Amino acid sequence: MSASFSINPNRPLVTPQNRRQPFEELGYELRETLGEGEFGKVKLAIHKATGNKVAIKVFKRARLDDAEKQNKLRREIAILSAVIHKSIVRLFEVLETDELVGLVIEYASGGELFDYILNNKYLSEDEAGRLFAQLIDGVNYLHQKCVVHRDLKLENLLLSESKNLVIIDFGFANQFPDPSTLATPAPEAPFSDPLRAQSIPDRHFLMATSCGSPCYAAPELVVADGYVGTCADVWSCGVILFAMLAGYLPFDDDPENPHGDNITLLYKYILSEPTPLHMPPHLSADAQDLLRSMLVPDPDRRATMKEVMEHKWLAAY
Repeated sequence: MSASFSINPNRPLVTPQNRRQPFEELGYELRETLGEGEFGKVKLAIHKATGNKVAIKVFKRARLDDAEKQNKLRREIAILSAVIHKSIVRLFEVLETDELVGLVIEYASGGELFDYILNNKYLSEDEAGRLFAQLIDGVNYLHQKCVVHRDLKLENLLLSESKNLVIIDFGFANQFPDPSTLATPAPEAPFSDPLRAQSIPDRHFLMATSCGSPCYAAPELVVADGYVGTCADVWSCGVILFAMLAGYLPFDDDPENPHGDNITLLYKYILSEPTPLHMPPHLSADAQDLLRSMLVPDPDRRATMKEVMEHKWLAAY
């Protein structure tokens, strides 16, 4: 990689010879590993000046070895620096050493929503509604800021100590294309510096790069030349809601689909007519109606975020 890569050109020079552990001289004491990702680990840390617990997403510079990876990190930092919402993880600061880049973020002590659902088999409609309303509120806020997440899944949703939902991992997030690119695939350019406060662009602004986890990814990410990022986020939210209420994923865990672990066959199954969405019998009619409106393979017929937020199943939240 280029030795010139740096988030901050004035970063302090901290070498292995004068630090006992990464980031200690920058004010943090690292504790146990909370998780691992593509380029590094997420560590629990203590802010030494206040004693507060934080999480530090640690990136190894050696793994940021091309422009695409570097731009991905810069986009994540730019987005998190520009958004403030109770359901979106907070970025406190960015740390840099010769070997590492660290994103100091909010620590959500309640763990992954995925594990919480596993431990409870599935969630009641009341609890799922409360958490899903928080998810939709956060995602809608991003869309209003012209940002799409593109990797919404249970593993990227954490719970705070008070069991409120926190959206994390903005590595695949990106800004909506410029209005001049209407109906053309948008390149994965570096994220622009300021987030423009503007109205949501037309539903037909397309993005080009397929992102996200296959189990949660909208069909158009696989079968189309371009896709509308906001529509893809709605599909992913629908998969998440189904998993909350059922305790399993809607298509690849479907017992009537023996090829759930084969991505190509999975999407053929999803695109078959009629859409093979089999509801657990304990779900209310309103919950089923919302799910059927979100998990529509054709993005032009899928519910919009506004329609989801106004659905009667969410009226109490």
